[in-house]
Amino acid sequence: MFCKMDIILLLISAFGLCISNAQAENVHMTTVFVLPIEPSMFNWTLNGNGDHFSYRPSLLNAPDLPPWIHYVYSNRHQSGFLYGVPPRDQPGVELQIVGLNRKTYETRTHVVHVNVIEKPDPSRFDVAMKIDNLNVEDLFDTARLNRLLDVFRKRLWRESSLDLHLTFLASAVYLGARRPLRPTEEEGVVLRVGSAHPFSVALLELQEEVRPLWRVGPSCPRDFKRTTVDRLFREEGFALDWCAFRLLEEDWDRADDPTSQPSPSSPRRPAASVGVANSKGGNGQAWNGIMNVGDEGFGFREERDEDVWMVVPSKQGVPQRSYAKEFIFSILVPTLALLVLVVILSLLLCFHHEGISKRLDETPAVQMVQYEAVHRATRTLRSLSSNRASPSPSLASSMTLPLSSSPRQTMERGLLHHPNPPPYNSSTVGRT
Repeated sequence: MFCKMDIILLLISAFGLCISNAQAENVHMTTVFVLPIEPSMFNWTLNGNGDHFSYRPSLLNAPDLPPWIHYVYSNRHQSGFLYGVPPRDQPGVELQIVGLNRKTYETRTHVVHVNVIEKPDPSRFDVAMKIDNLNVEDLFDTARLNRLLDVFRKRLWRESSLDLHLTFLASAVYLGARRPLRPTEEEGVVLRVGSAHPFSVALLELQEEVRPLWRVGPSCPRDFKRTTVDRLFREEGFALDWCAFRLLEEDWDRADDPTSQPSPSSPRRPAASVGVANSKGGNGQAWNGIMNVGDEGFGFREERDEDVWMVVPSKQGVPQRSYAKEFIFSILVPTLALLVLVVILSLLLCFHHEGISKRLDETPAVQMVQYEAVHRATRTLRSLSSNRASPSPSLASSMTLPLSSSPRQTMERGLLHHPNPPPYNSSTVGRT
């Protein structure tokens, strides 16, 4: 028994397996939390280089993280980060983080208890935006995040100075955007900042300014369009994609329903125009999901674009394309066209043949005899002209002389072709 225990201890020391004490973290619902993973969490010392440490977080006794928690490793911070937004009525979870020292191959684990606490005054007014020149880990820097929030607190949305917070954060590539062509460029982030206070007039006017850009699409090329307040964000180092700028309000019916369980990407409607801001209607009823005043002139429903960056693409959500229409168009249409052409040509040939037969039947016999006589005379004249044009073979041979001949040959040829003398008459010879 003693030998077996020694072997077990040796194996544990060889693999460096060590479970540290559990840690508890309190996070609020509908609010972005960030949990850094550093070597000190595993009682490791950072000797100036943290690249030889790697981490693998997951649910305790499970292979992966829950869908609302994400993990990213930052080379600049030399540490990993767990971040996400707990949905409403989400119970607490236990996470297991496995750390690996790549130099010594020592492995340690750390358990984190994530306690989800209900936020006392959740946000009902969110500003959705997309920033092109940032990565997700850039907003883990508290100073940079505060600079972004101060643009709203001090300039555009002063009413939210007490409770403005981050309600959504995700990489643009994770939500379906393309990676930049240059590897040195940032991927872009999609985020929301929310508050319980209504939107200011400045934000509503800004939405009216960028509203025509919604026709371009959920995202625009970098530096596609700048607005009147673009300089406020550029001064702080943020390049916004104004095609993705939205002001969203939570559905009042769902917010008043205690049984509803909206998530950070729950249905939210676009904010009303300046003239109808913060209004529930003349009869005091809740918003019914129809577009507000001033939205009809654009010819489309805004609800289809409001959460375009908040829905994570999945394989099940990809629409299945049917090729039935393409098959019918490429096979059936040419076949029908061919059949129509065959029918038309058949009709033309049939009617043409009937017309010729009818004309022959209607032609009188006298005209046919005259035609035959004229045709016979034409053939006779042609034969005579051909005979006149070609000489007889004997005449042609006599007229043909060699180009070069000797005098003797010429004399012999003349003797041979000389005509015979007339025969002698016997009576003439006796009289003489």
